[in-house]
Amino acid sequence: MVMNNHFPEDLLLQILLWLPVISLSRFKCVCKSWYAFISDQTFIYKHLLHTQSPSNRNKNTLLLVKRRDKITTKLVVSTLSYETLQVSLAQVPLPSSYSGIIDKRARMYIVGSCNGLVCLHDSGSWNNTLLWNPATKETKVVPISNMPLLSADYDVVSLNGIGFGFDAKTHDYKIISHFHLYEPDPYLEQYSPIITYRSEVYSLRADSWREIDSVPCHIWDSTRGMRTNQNGMGTWWASGDNGINWEGILSFDITKEVFLETPLPDVSDIVYPFDKYLEYFLLNELVALAISWKVIGEEGSRMWWDIWLLHEYGVTESWTKLFRVGPLTGVFRPLEYWMNDIIFWEKDDGQLALYDPSTKEMTNLQIEGESLSFQVITYMESLVSISGANDIV
Repeated sequence: MVMNNHFPEDLLLQILLWLPVISLSRFKCVCKSWYAFISDQTFIYKHLLHTQSPSNRNKNTLLLVKRRDKITTKLVVSTLSYETLQVSLAQVPLPSSYSGIIDKRARMYIVGSCNGLVCLHDSGSWNNTLLWNPATKETKVVPISNMPLLSADYDVVSLNGIGFGFDAKTHDYKIISHFHLYEPDPYLEQYSPIITYRSEVYSLRADSWREIDSVPCHIWDSTRGMRTNQNGMGTWWASGDNGINWEGILSFDITKEVFLETPLPDVSDIVYPFDKYLEYFLLNELVALAISWKVIGEEGSRMWWDIWLLHEYGVTESWTKLFRVGPLTGVFRPLEYWMNDIIFWEKDDGQLALYDPSTKEMTNLQIEGESLSFQVITYMESLVSISGANDIV
């Protein structure tokens, strides 16, 4: 088949595979045959694989930086080049369909990103979730969950965790939600005992929610989503409930739709007594855990961070300690790994910074926001259509 009198289809394919999404979107206007070719799900899939290939991955990868502006208090999303950390001149506007259903002070989080699709969630309303392709501007408001907010059997239902990932076996994009259900309290006391736990999975292919087997646990900092690797394993920081005493990593297999618990590594070498806090991210597709500690009663804000790597889900002994960072002052929390063990940090003054453990240097990136509003998420542009994301053969 010849697309026109100048470009055979196989030659056109080889040329277009190397082009960025913004160029391909423009080339759809060349003619009807080009529009059909670029919009075809087979080409979109081949373009995605080409973009994600080992030789192209780093140069095509971006970092989404979400924060709330200190002056305007508006939610802002910017992109950084993964290779150079160059900030894009134009900020990425939040989708209008999302800004139309949340207010100015909405607590919006990036739940996750895969194959160019991003899941957003407003923690102020657990039924307020959106799928978004920032490159093509396509959006979809996720249907309301089947979980009732109130019922005769339960006093209140609260969202305990949310995540987003891709099921490579079925080519389906899924959202996982974990809920606490509290028993009725006739005296309206502030806290009611948790009576049960429920979990639901949203399938983009089916465009509906369904209940799955759950686990009794509490997910910490749950609204910030989970980190999902290329093998479809998502991760939260969690601890056991209902008398089950454990703390560590709760993982969710996107394909098998099962949970897996991995207790924390042995931290007996940390100075005692101490204040402890955890952050987690991905390093070379493995779960990286940053455990912070500060000696109780010590003056100043000096903190240490131990960085651990999990090599096998569910196996506590597979944790290995990479290195210790600190003592550091003026830093709030680590956000994401970059390369060569360099880590993004949110500082106490609202600055986004990089810390290099080898040189012990902290570098401000001249990006600032309100405290606790920062997220740094790895992202790669794609043509993947939310409405046609599951039509790939």
